[in-house]
Amino acid sequence: MTYQEAYDQLATLVDEIENDQVPLDELPGKIRLATELITFCQNRLRDVETEYQEVIERLPKR
Repeated sequence: MTYQEAYDQLATLVDEIENDQVPLDELPGKIRLATELITFCQNRLRDVETEYQEVIERLPKR
């Protein structure tokens, strides 16, 4: 899964939950999935930040 796919799926879930489109019996599962997607996105953002910092540190100093 890519960051964008996870983000889009999360945005859809949030919209469904906020607009009362999720039946009560399905709500716990949707919330668990949203939590997993948030964790995935946070981890991916951290990974990209680390990669970015590594690239910046390898640049020649002026």
